[in-house]
Amino acid sequence: MNDIIERIDRKRRKILGTYVIGAIVFFGAWIVRFILKETGILTDPLDYAIAVPFAIGLIILLYSFGALIRVNKEIKTNPALQETLNDERLQLNTLLAFKYGFFAMLAGLAFFAVFNLFFPIKDTRSVFFGLLMVGAFSYNLKFYRLEKD
Repeated sequence: MNDIIERIDRKRRKILGTYVIGAIVFFGAWIVRFILKETGILTDPLDYAIAVPFAIGLIILLYSFGALIRVNKEIKTNPALQETLNDERLQLNTLLAFKYGFFAMLAGLAFFAVFNLFFPIKDTRSVFFGLLMVGAFSYNLKFYRLEKD
């Protein structure tokens, strides 16, 4: 049973690492596009060039999200795995990661506020979407780093 627990735990950590990589690629492409669009520098060829890493990041995110759902389903079907892999440490890491994501959203809000002083933001929906992405990706990054230890 310990071999199964270790295997699933390693698999979950590997999937979380893949998710973090996809999130960095996806969010990096998105924020570059947002800044270029708001400053008026974005041209059509550059927009198409940014779409490539954006799409790659999205594919990685969707793949890792599906894999994480399958692993969590496997954990939930086995009571011994659920007791071992969803312990107090995991719950504490979830809470700490949530706090990290919340404060990352506040930092993102400060970034957009300062950005708005120099270049007035025209697309407020993108700002809200960006803040949600910052919070979600920061949560996952912190959770991955806590689980990695």
